[in-house]
Amino acid sequence: MERLSIDLPTSDGALDAMGDAPAFDSSNRPVKKSSSTCATCRARKVKCDGRRDMCQNCERLGFTCSFQDTGSPAIDAETAASFSLPRRRVRLACINCHSRKARCSGETPKCARCQSQGIECVYKPTKRSGGVNGSSTHYTGTGTGTDSDHDSIGSEPPEKRPMLRKDDNGAHHGRVPGQDDASYDLSRAPAARIFGHEPIQFPDETLILRTFNNFFRHVHHVPVFSFLHRASLMQRYHSGMMDRALLLALVGLTSLLTDLGPGMREYGTKCIDECQNMILQDLENPSTIKIQALLLIMKHRMLSRRFTGAFMLAATAARFAYALRLNYENPGLCFLARESRRRLMWAFVTIDSGINGGYPDFTLLPSESMHIQLPCNERNFEFDLPQVTEHLRPIPTKPFPDDVGSLALHVRLLWMRSRVLYCTKNVLAMPDTEIAQLPELVKVLEEELQGFNEHLPASFKFSDSNLQLRAYSPRLCVFIMIHIWWRQCHSDLYRVVLSGLKEALPRSAIDRLHPQFVMHCARRSYEHALAMAEIFRSIHQLDGGLPVTDLDLPACAYQCARMLFHAHQMHAGEFGISADLIMEHTSRCLQVAKTMAHLPAGAAIVSDLEKLISNGLSASSSPSLPASPAPGAVSVISQQVLSRHNPVQQMRLTDDNDITAGTGRSPSNYIPSPHGNGSVHTPTTVQNMQQQQQQQHQQQQQQLTTQPQTQAQQQQQAMMQQQMAARGMPYPDMSQPLLNSAIAKPNLPPVVPPEGLDNNNAFEGAMDGFDFNFVSYGSTGLESVSWFSNEWLNTEFPQTAV
Repeated sequence: MERLSIDLPTSDGALDAMGDAPAFDSSNRPVKKSSSTCATCRARKVKCDGRRDMCQNCERLGFTCSFQDTGSPAIDAETAASFSLPRRRVRLACINCHSRKARCSGETPKCARCQSQGIECVYKPTKRSGGVNGSSTHYTGTGTGTDSDHDSIGSEPPEKRPMLRKDDNGAHHGRVPGQDDASYDLSRAPAARIFGHEPIQFPDETLILRTFNNFFRHVHHVPVFSFLHRASLMQRYHSGMMDRALLLALVGLTSLLTDLGPGMREYGTKCIDECQNMILQDLENPSTIKIQALLLIMKHRMLSRRFTGAFMLAATAARFAYALRLNYENPGLCFLARESRRRLMWAFVTIDSGINGGYPDFTLLPSESMHIQLPCNERNFEFDLPQVTEHLRPIPTKPFPDDVGSLALHVRLLWMRSRVLYCTKNVLAMPDTEIAQLPELVKVLEEELQGFNEHLPASFKFSDSNLQLRAYSPRLCVFIMIHIWWRQCHSDLYRVVLSGLKEALPRSAIDRLHPQFVMHCARRSYEHALAMAEIFRSIHQLDGGLPVTDLDLPACAYQCARMLFHAHQMHAGEFGISADLIMEHTSRCLQVAKTMAHLPAGAAIVSDLEKLISNGLSASSSPSLPASPAPGAVSVISQQVLSRHNPVQQMRLTDDNDITAGTGRSPSNYIPSPHGNGSVHTPTTVQNMQQQQQQQHQQQQQQLTTQPQTQAQQQQQAMMQQQMAARGMPYPDMSQPLLNSAIAKPNLPPVVPPEGLDNNNAFEGAMDGFDFNFVSYGSTGLESVSWFSNEWLNTEFPQTAV
């Protein structure tokens, strides 16, 4: 077969011959391929359709075709050979565009696609050079590297995904080590030098996908983890916008609750540590994603029995949430984003209610500050079906709708439990003369709990059939916990008068109550504990077994066993309780608690429950509070009477007793509780200190108003006035009071969703930061003047109260 020529024409005659080639004739010899290919397509080395006048390729791309106008002067060989075409591809595409098979502009330090999407742009170094245009991406310890605007996961292969770092000025930087390294040496980064943690290797693609699968199959159904929307999360990950801190938190939590492989639990702990360090180094930029990551970190700390760290991180997350106004509805977001934020805040509220134990001192998110709807139905959240739900308050007086979400019921029930705990803690602080009000308070809370159970739809009422119908449903966990918590609320309410428990009133106060009321509380407490044990029996009969749960289940099992043993010790004859029955039910409680024994916090609960059962029926319950404090002892009011497994009870805190050794006791007064009409005691010394501080502040303000401003202060004030005028903001007159000041607050520009993400995404606005000048939702914006003070601009803080 004759070899086809691919050489360019070398003369005008050749071009003319090519343009005037006769049509194909079956009787003649087949025309060579070169005769049906224009010079432009031959130079571009692409297939030409041979259409005369102008081939399709040249017509589409706007090139000059050699077939065009055969009567015109032909293109000479030199012109054809030197024909310059615009380059359609760059010499080297970045890793992100290459992995996604997207067109890369090849610009440095960031290509157009990575810059528009706000993702990291990394070029793989060639053999001849260490990087594009001679730039190196290796970490040298001097802050070199590719800049990155977001701590996000690029869509390049995970083994090439670098960890981000920050320099001393807080700027984000790209990959720190060389591109060929699979791990990120955090020991040389600033975070490692500060916190001293060991370097970790970033999770690869297999681990990330396995984490997503395990989390949404086995963990997501737990109420406190239901704020993540799977489709939105996966869409964000595949588009290269996944936040690093959130991804590390997911890996750490999932490795603790599920089996991701050998050694993954230790690796997950390192991921949690790194995630925490990343957030703590960027406290000045709060975002919804950081709150999500903090919530996962808090739960990991609590499950690992590191309650002190979770307790302190909760304050940071609460500040983030209030700064971003997540406790208010944002009508500017899509339904998925609003619902995800609601679920995040309600999950935080439930965690906070479990931590505070009924004490306002430990409360970060009181229910009065939640101006958002309750979570919607799970199906509507999954399939983006907008639904209007009711608010937490007031307490509904009519049955719940059939499409009510199980998560909304769970939130409402835990709020009712927090009211019960606040009431019982206030009762402990009441003088003996006011204990007579206790039966009325108990009756009101009893009616609320009973109304909740009566208003449940038929499908949500507890029965063996409803339980079996949910045996293979992801809603099994929340269904079980709704009825477990409903029983536990009654135990928390009645145990305040059960003599022998540390949560009970002093014996002298209980003696002031009517014996019939005390016996009623004791009987009702035993009945609900018995019913809870029956729920545990039904759980063991499930075909699919018990799903992954939170620490609430073993904690309630421990409290159930306590109530059963107490009832046998104090009222075995009146209630007809046998020892065999108690041991049978408490063994069921132990079996349920052992489902969380693989976690450090769950193992501690199991150990306590085993000790309680081993002591048996002869064990004495924790004593009640003494009738009167011993001379020189700390007042009972100042102590926290918390359950054994309350996070605050298990924190490791040290206090310098020398500081408070000389503090004497003083009369106490009442302050209203944030969760009810009750009251708690607080020493009047706090009020005296506040009055003294107010007086000192007034004196200092008088001195400031009478003292003339220095020339430096006047110049500084004029400079600030010019800066704020340039921003379109009026400068406040510092000589006038700052109360009721009407300062215009500019609106923020609309949030533009990232390229490639649909508008209906649960992460819409998740990266939006906090602006002190923004107009919030529902006329609840913060006054910018309250955050601004001319004195803050001085190099040193003045000696005045702020």
